[in-house]
Amino acid sequence: MSKDHTVIRSSYNFLQGVIGGIDMEPIKRVRVVDSVSEKLLGAISEGRFEIGEKLPPEHELAEMLKVSRNALREAVRQLETMGIVTVRHGDGTYVNRVTGSSLVTRALQFFRLGGKTLVDLVEAREAIEVTAAMLAAERARDEEADTLIRLVHEMSDLLDSPGEYAEKDFTFHVMVVKASRNEVLVELFSTIQDILMVQLRKIMEFYGVTRESYGYHRKIASAIADKDGEAAAEAMRDHFRKVAKPYVAQIAKDSYLNSGGEGET
Repeated sequence: MSKDHTVIRSSYNFLQGVIGGIDMEPIKRVRVVDSVSEKLLGAISEGRFEIGEKLPPEHELAEMLKVSRNALREAVRQLETMGIVTVRHGDGTYVNRVTGSSLVTRALQFFRLGGKTLVDLVEAREAIEVTAAMLAAERARDEEADTLIRLVHEMSDLLDSPGEYAEKDFTFHVMVVKASRNEVLVELFSTIQDILMVQLRKIMEFYGVTRESYGYHRKIASAIADKDGEAAAEAMRDHFRKVAKPYVAQIAKDSYLNSGGEGET
């Protein structure tokens, strides 16, 4: 069988699988867009599309999924924001190289979390990272403090590039926890960081959130560099309560958010 036939068969089997329904945990009140995103993620995680492979044309995929092209387009945009696919305008959508611990798996976990659980996750992060920031201010090595300052500087150049900003944001939070030198906090953080990047990318879809987020990261980095534990803890707490938690709460409760007019399934 030729490579072209293999690709065609893979695409056909995928589309048939979507029609028949891909096995997944029951989800209540799911947006059409999120449902489509999850089905596409499921197909990618199962290996139905290889790295670098092109997804079927938009009109074919929308027809087979029985959704509007607007809903499909928004679902693909979500996956692009998460770094799962790349849209090449005038050409098509291609699956990106995703590594082992599986950004795809993280994304699937994100979509399967209930609304309250998403908020609970932010609260868990707050409990861990506020203490971590305070300890980092006391224990961070000079090179770690310098790295945090550098990351903030790099973030300032990415305020209009949410995807790239999220990458720096993620690295920043990992560094703060690591600099705390508290093995229990590091271990606790590791249990939830699998879906942290996906959550960050989702939050960064909101207009203006990078600028709000940036201000708090700058305060956190400065406080840690100044070895001011109280200021570092306060800045981290404000970051969660005034930026992260409010935006995640919107994602959790607003079924039409960024849905392109699509409702729930």
